[in-house]
Amino acid sequence: MKNKVFALLTAVVLCLTMIIPVSAAGTHIFDSTNVIGQLPTLEAVAQNIEDTYGFSALLTVTDTTGDKTTYEYGEELFEANAAKEDGLVLIYDYGENVYNFYCAGKAEELFSGDVLEGTVWNAFAYTETYYDGVLGYYAAVENILKTNNTAAPTQAPTEAPTEQTTEFVPTERTLPLVVDNADVLTDAEEADFTAKLEALGGKYDLEIAILTVDTYEGKDGQAYADDFYDYNGYGYGENDDGLMIVFNTGKEDGTRNITLTTHGTAIDYITDLERDVMFEMMIPKLKSGEYTAAFEAFLSEADSSIDPSVPVLFIPLSVVIGFALAFLIVKIQASKLKTVRAQANAADYVGNVMLTSQYDNFMYKNVTSSPKAESSSGGSGGSTHTSSSGRTHGGGSRNF
Repeated sequence: MKNKVFALLTAVVLCLTMIIPVSAAGTHIFDSTNVIGQLPTLEAVAQNIEDTYGFSALLTVTDTTGDKTTYEYGEELFEANAAKEDGLVLIYDYGENVYNFYCAGKAEELFSGDVLEGTVWNAFAYTETYYDGVLGYYAAVENILKTNNTAAPTQAPTEAPTEQTTEFVPTERTLPLVVDNADVLTDAEEADFTAKLEALGGKYDLEIAILTVDTYEGKDGQAYADDFYDYNGYGYGENDDGLMIVFNTGKEDGTRNITLTTHGTAIDYITDLERDVMFEMMIPKLKSGEYTAAFEAFLSEADSSIDPSVPVLFIPLSVVIGFALAFLIVKIQASKLKTVRAQANAADYVGNVMLTSQYDNFMYKNVTSSPKAESSSGGSGGSTHTSSSGRTHGGGSRNF
């Protein structure tokens, strides 16, 4: 009897050792914290990327990495579970609130540091739920693979190119138009502003967005705003036209700041003067904690800055006022001339004046010259600069 029981247990153990590697090979998402949810749906997304591009994109949210670094933890996870040699792991240590990436094979070439930080991580981090974050992560990964034509080969893979591309790769936007990371707005206010931004952007074929943060993560405000806009796929149309206002509460940086970034046609719409007016309207309200009023002021000023139209009644009204003022000025000047009478003889004007001689004497000549002023880099719109992605942006930044 004991021999039969021992044999049965041995068979069960052998079966488990065969089953576990098979199921592990089909697993892409590991969540020991149970914060993600709907894992079967997300697993299907990850599997589709693996089947289409021959690329294993894994993700883990863990309470702790134990005695390993996040990089070592990701490397071990990839080697134990990835079905492909090329792949990527996003490791988020929920307990320590730190993250890292592990890249294998072609991922080391496709996913440079800027792409990982500015695109992949932001797509995961700046969302309302972990489920949305995982979807954003896979959308960013797939977009990069698609852009680089890394579809799964139908035959033995060829040797990967050694040259690494550093050219900026635009992505599709996965984040909302209102990203309230500083939590200064209620859910209802976020929804209201999102609807207004969509309507205003649709009116002018632009994407207009609002971002709040507690820190610029070591960057200056302009660089942070530009990168957030570029690497998260903001902008309308093929030229990514749009603008974004960024408010830093200063809770972690120590200084409150407001920054505007513009791109594409929005650079022409928002001049430096209009940007400064926008800041002057918003800053007093931000100082007093009237955040909704501040962002309403942003929407109002953006609308008036972009709208090229002039009220219909303004033109005839201007003509009437101008005519009335001109008539009034002429009447006043004419009234002062009532004592003046025309004289028949010019001598009455000249008096007893006699010219005996006249000369034209050349005294001196003084010529000065100055170089012709060059046009500013802003053209008809605001001044411009180049962001870390190599793209042209307008805007400005101010501490308060």
